[in-house]
Parts: sequence; C-alpha cells; structure tokens
Amino acid sequence: MKAADDVVDDAPPAPAVRGGRPRDASRDVAILDAARELLAEVGYGGMTMGAVAGRAGASKATLYRRWTTKSDLAVDAVTCGLGHDLDPADIPDTGSLEGDLLALEELRRARKSAATDRLIPGLMAEVRHDPELARQFHASFVRPKIRQMRTLLERARDRGEVPADRDLDLVSTVVPALISYRKVVEGVELTPAYVERLLREILIPLATAPTTP
Repeated sequence: MKAADDVVDDAPPAPAVRGGRPRDASRDVAILDAARELLAEVGYGGMTMGAVAGRAGASKATLYRRWTTKSDLAVDAVTCGLGHDLDPADIPDTGSLEGDLLALEELRRARKSAATDRLIPGLMAEVRHDPELARQFHASFVRPKIRQMRTLLERARDRGEVPADRDLDLVSTVVPALISYRKVVEGVELTPAYVERLLREILIPLATAPTTP
C-alpha cells in the first residue's frame, strides 16, 4: 500500500493551459532516462512521478503533459528502446518467412539496449498486481509484437508458404507468449540463439505445416 505522501506525490496536477511552445524532445529523453534509472534502483513500486521529475530536472507538470500516469511513463521508459514501435510495413520483405522473421529480430536487436531489456522482468512481475499497468504493458509491449508477427505471417500466406486456413491470430501469439514465460516465470535472459530456435523449431513449422484433413 502506498504511503500518504506517495499518493500526494503521484497525484496529477490540475490541467494546465497549453501554450504555443513545442515540446522539448531532449527533455523527454532526460525524463525517460531518469525513469529507467529509478526503475533499476527502487523498482516500479518505489518509483514516483515526483522522484522522476526531480532527477530529470523537470517539473511534475512537464511529466503529466506527456504521461498521464506513472504506468504510462514506466512502460514507455522500458519499451521505447526495444523496437516495438517498428511499423510492420518497414520490416524487410526477404521473400521467405524465415528470412522475414530473422530480419525483424535483427532490427529489434539493433535498437534495444541491454540495460533497458533487464528492466522488463521486474515490470512484468508488477503487471499481476496492477490492472492499469497490465493494460498499458499489453498495449505498448505485447500487442505491437503480435501485430508485427501477424504481418509477416500474412506475407508468407500470400506467398503460399502458410496454408490459407491457418489461424494467424493464434500462431502470432506463440513466440511472444514463450518469450514472456522465459523472462517472467523462469527469469532467464533471452539470447539471440534462443529466439532463433523459437522461430525455426516452433513458429515456422507451426505456421507452415500442411492442414490436417
């Protein structure tokens, strides 16, 4: 349970009248960096909007103009560098499902940082106790991965690699679910070799197997 001063600290200020000055992108970077540092030091439960504002040298009003809740800020801080904001249309079309999947993983690895990736298990553990955090985490972390996966499966279906009647909604959730299990339940760090095994040994055979009469 939050202490009284934490509740007051995290209460959003009254809505401010927006002026014409554009948002400072460098300030956003400083705020996200501060949020990541605090998540690593004190966890999601110990992080407050006031603490983030103080470390970033910003006002709480500045934070709340960009992130309406602590969960919004925490999830954004953790996921913004993991490649989940990739537009599925920007994923290279290599001509094969395997090539497309490996190209997607290469793009993700190029964009994520190890420090940020290590924060994911702790945040996911909090999801079980915080419905708002769970909603935001699913929207910003899980749903984009599923959408990217489905786009590649649709390409493969159009090329004839995947049977036309395959349940793509089901297949596209398999790898994200296995990755979440490994991170949260087992607490094991993902390696490129493990992800490639998931793709080659589980996802691709499941997606491309002939339909059973």
